[in-house]
Amino acid sequence: MKAFSLIAALAVAPFPSQAGTFIPPKGCTAYLTVQMKSCEVAHFWTCEGDPEGNHWIMSIDGEGPAFLQYLDREFRWLQSYPKGMNLSRELVEGEADANSLTQLLETRRDDFDFKQRVLQSGKEIAMEHITGYDRLNGTRVTIDGEPLLVTEFEIYVQSDNGSAVVHTTGNQFVSERFRLFFQGRETETSGGESFDYDDTPVLFSEPGDAGFLIDQPEFGCDAMMSGLDQPLAIDLERQYDKI
Repeated sequence: MKAFSLIAALAVAPFPSQAGTFIPPKGCTAYLTVQMKSCEVAHFWTCEGDPEGNHWIMSIDGEGPAFLQYLDREFRWLQSYPKGMNLSRELVEGEADANSLTQLLETRRDDFDFKQRVLQSGKEIAMEHITGYDRLNGTRVTIDGEPLLVTEFEIYVQSDNGSAVVHTTGNQFVSERFRLFFQGRETETSGGESFDYDDTPVLFSEPGDAGFLIDQPEFGCDAMMSGLDQPLAIDLERQYDKI
C-alpha cells in the first residue's frame, strides 16, 4: 500500500461506511482497535503487498483522524503523517542503531540512534536526530484482559532547523502477542516547558468484539475539551507547518 494513496483515501473519506465504523483502505485488513485514556482510539491494520510484519496505525481523536504511522515488525518508524498539514516524516535507512523490539524482548533493553526526514508537500524542510532507549522494568500488567510488559524510556529529538531539543521520558506498554508498543504516561520537555499526558490503553477490541473499529474515542474526552496541557509535539508540528 503506497503511503500517499492511503493518506489521500483517508483525507477524502476516512469513514467510508455506516456512521460509527472505521474501514481501512481497500486491500488492507484491520486486526485491533485500542481505546486510550486521552480521548483517542487507534486502529491497527496490515495491507496486501507490504513486507511481512509491517503495519499501519491510525489514531482518531474527538475531531477525527489525527495521526497515521507505518512501522515494521521491529517498530522502526518508517513513515508518519499528522492530519491537516502537508507534513510527513520518513526514516533515513541505514540507522546507526535501529529500533529493535526483538532486542528489547530478549535483553530487556534496546538503545536507538537514527534520523528521519521532515517533509512538507514532499520537500525536505528539516532532519531530526532521535536517540534514546527502551527498557523493560520487570513489571507486568493486564489491561482489559491483555497481558502487557511495562517499559521505561527516554528519548531526545534534535532538529537541524534550530528548534529546541525535545526530551521525553515515561512508561509505555509492550504486547508480546501483537508485537506492539502502546503509549502510557509521559513527560515532554523543550525550551524550559514541560507537558504531562497519559495515553494509557483502556480497552482492546479484536474482530468480533463490540468495540472493534468504532470511530469515536470513549474515554477522557470531557477533560480534553478544556484544552489544557496539550502534548508539546502538537506545538512543534504547528511550527513546522509555518516553515
